[in-house]
Amino acid sequence: MPAETYRLLHVVGALMLMVGLGGILATASRDGSKAPMLFMALHGVGLLTLLVAGIGFAHKSSLGWPNWMLAKIACWVLLAALPLLVRRGVLPRGVAALLVIGLGALAAWLARVHPF
Repeated sequence: MPAETYRLLHVVGALMLMVGLGGILATASRDGSKAPMLFMALHGVGLLTLLVAGIGFAHKSSLGWPNWMLAKIACWVLLAALPLLVRRGVLPRGVAALLVIGLGALAAWLARVHPF
């Protein structure tokens, strides 16, 4: 597969992740009930697509493992853990929503600028 196909899949994975997180945060409740399965599936499939397509793109482009990519993986891990932190009451929904926006913006900036 060409590198541009991996890049497109990476963007599609990011969109799925953001829609999934938005749905999870919008339907989160403190009584322990889970978010609708559609949003949970979008979150999980989006995370997997981001990981596979991102590593595929890095491999096809011969990027190696620069520090900016490791920082993007840290953003990915935090976005993966957010629904659990909200469900357990560690983070309120508003703070989690701001974190989703901030981490998504940070990951996009890291990919565009390659600051380190």
